[in-house]
Amino acid sequence: MPTAKSGPSTAHAEVARRSKRRELRHSRSREEILEAARTVLLRKGIAATTLAAVAKEVGVSKTALYYYFPSKDALLFELVFENHVSQAQAIQAAVERTDDGAQALGAVIRSLVTHYAQNLDEFRLAYLHAQVAGRDAVHVDQQQLARIRPLNELCFSGAAKKLGDDQKKRPGRAQIDPRMLTFLAFLAGLGLLTMKGMVENLADPLIYSDEQIIEGFERVFAAAAVP
Repeated sequence: MPTAKSGPSTAHAEVARRSKRRELRHSRSREEILEAARTVLLRKGIAATTLAAVAKEVGVSKTALYYYFPSKDALLFELVFENHVSQAQAIQAAVERTDDGAQALGAVIRSLVTHYAQNLDEFRLAYLHAQVAGRDAVHVDQQQLARIRPLNELCFSGAAKKLGDDQKKRPGRAQIDPRMLTFLAFLAGLGLLTMKGMVENLADPLIYSDEQIIEGFERVFAAAAVP
């Protein structure tokens, strides 16, 4: 019985499937390397996190690691960048669910704190590693900074716009620029996370719960935002 020959469309489909499989394998391998790097970093510190140590952790050669990441800085930057992406997306989604600027400020604080509260090591990696590492900190070049800066828009633009729309009707009590007020709310969340990390290491919990502190911040910033 004769069989139909494969036409150009069939060949193109097969090439596309193979390309997709390669992309999936590449993505899985990349994620495995990043997870191994995170494990080594949290276990040994940034100075001891070498490409050789990461390669040993993930079970590949150092040469194979270079296929995905050309340097230690490039590898560790991706860890930090992933943290900032997920954090920015969480804040953006929370702000979109609010009705006004005052609520949006509270959402910035609450989503930031809850994003990291159960895994303070990720917070330390995202915000404190440069201070702790000193000269061993990850070097960030201009191209990498260009990838980070748009994340600020995800974190701050939504709340700032809602505050700005509110202020067009009646100026807020604090008379602070909407973008700056949003940034101050963000800093409040960072401050709480920093304190949580400090007392966690001392095994001496804060007097107030996360919820109490977040609610306190929400009231303070709402009072600043409303007419």
